[in-house]
Amino acid sequence: MPHETTEKFPDVSAFKRDGYCVLPELFKKDAATHWREKINTLFGFPEGPEAVKAIAGRTFALADGVTTQKQFWPIIFNRPLLKAVQALIGGDIRYTQHSDLHVNLPGGRWHRDNAFRNYGVGPDWDESGEPYRVVRIAIYLSEYSESNSSLVVLPGSHKKESKLNRLEYVLWNRIRTHLRRYEKNDRLGHNFFSTSCHTIKTHPGDCVIFDQRLMHAGGILSGPEPKYSIFLSFGANNTHSRNHRAFFLNRPTYNPAIPRALRQKLLQSGLLLDHSN
Repeated sequence: MPHETTEKFPDVSAFKRDGYCVLPELFKKDAATHWREKINTLFGFPEGPEAVKAIAGRTFALADGVTTQKQFWPIIFNRPLLKAVQALIGGDIRYTQHSDLHVNLPGGRWHRDNAFRNYGVGPDWDESGEPYRVVRIAIYLSEYSESNSSLVVLPGSHKKESKLNRLEYVLWNRIRTHLRRYEKNDRLGHNFFSTSCHTIKTHPGDCVIFDQRLMHAGGILSGPEPKYSIFLSFGANNTHSRNHRAFFLNRPTYNPAIPRALRQKLLQSGLLLDHSN
């Protein structure tokens, strides 16, 4: 196992304002290679350059892959990652699952990842009793210049959204859905005119931590190399986190029971989310 991470100090004020934080090279280059190889093995790709040929033009995804696949559990307990999350949302954090392994997953549509996705509607937007502190962890293992690996975000959309903002992203999504029918999704880039839009061009080992309510979209794939990414989630030990995990466990692709050995490790590490409260 390579020496995999470096400690990063996130900008907490920028995270609160914008809803996301980029930690460049949180995972070192050899660690990014290590995790790509683990993903290749999981999906049965050949080793080395032959994997690129096997993946070309195809998409592979495993919902809840970090939770169900033991070889990826070290990511959950990675100390520099946990320290970064604690700096952003507070020290008493829990693993809220919502994990995925992606290879060449096509992006494009504007969306949120939280349980109640319409701005201002539902418990996620009510912070009168407890603050919403559930974050998505996106670890990218590919080079932007070779795959167009990127994440496009609307800064501040976890806190505000105008009627014009909503009208615009609904329109863009309808156009993209129409183009997909004709396999022309990759011809539509990401533009946004009613509020600021930022493209995060990712490199192997970069980590993006974002509020689950942030409006975002995956960048359009292009280039000779595939795009690899790993996702998971943490949250404060409160009702919002329990609501978030319950929402995803209602989906048939997610694992309703954490593997016993992982549950024990989470309990010992103080990261197990208690569902009884």
